Amino acid sequence: MKITNLIVAAGVIGIVACSTVPVDRAINVSVAGKAYVDTLKKVNELALDTSIEFTANLLPSLPRNKETLKEQTEEIGKRSELIGSANEYLDRLANYFTELEALSRGDQSEATAKAVGQLADSLKAEPMELSLSAEKKKALTGLAGFVAKQFHAAAVEKALIRDADVVAQALAISENMLDEEIRWIMVRETADRRKKYIENIEKPFIAGGPLSSEWKKAWSAEVRTPPVAALLVEAKTASADLQKAWINVLRGQYSYSEILASLRNVQAGIDAVTALKNAN
Repeated sequence: MKITNLIVAAGVIGIVACSTVPVDRAINVSVAGKAYVDTLKKVNELALDTSIEFTANLLPSLPRNKETLKEQTEEIGKRSELIGSANEYLDRLANYFTELEALSRGDQSEATAKAVGQLADSLKAEPMELSLSAEKKKALTGLAGFVAKQFHAAAVEKALIRDADVVAQALAISENMLDEEIRWIMVRETADRRKKYIENIEKPFIAGGPLSSEWKKAWSAEVRTPPVAALLVEAKTASADLQKAWINVLRGQYSYSEILASLRNVQAGIDAVTALKNAN
């Protein structure tokens, strides 16, 4: 999602917030939820592209045999499959928020109410390798009791009571995905940076003689936080903000400013990393 799209989303939410209709809170969280999914899918694509690039850089320094090539290729294939499964799950979550928004805006037809329920049920099928632990699921059970009476229209209240747990768990799964991406990226980036450190920084430094501008650039990059890792941490902040927002909307409260600010930070990070890649 481009920055302009996020600004439009913010504008939509701002207009809605001026209204006095209680169900506006559900509209707000639905708009923010769709923006979150859109941004998170772009984070997934960037993380996968980065993983592929790291592996391509590492392959020449690994043992040059069929086993190594097969192992590394299959590992990246599994990463691609995992991201695909996660994105399909995120699409279901975005569709849920779309239908919840329609329900909250007044389309309280039986078909819309049924669609919301069906999409909530679809979220129970977790993406591959990203299941929540039994302890985490237990911690996110019983949220129906948080739903504030008289703060939501009847059909919305019914949907929130029914879906409170499953949506909270879906959002927690998205955070699990980010944790896995951070782990994977850090392992790959550490190995890649170590290789570059030896070749581009350590050897020229020890060899003596003048150090080029390329050496200074490589050293400067080494001491900075890796940009993709920093971006994933920003995305985790957005994930945490949306999880809080979901609990708040159940209670009849909601401030959308935090999640939108988080999303803007993530998108700015995506744009910066993409620009850096294109420049190299």
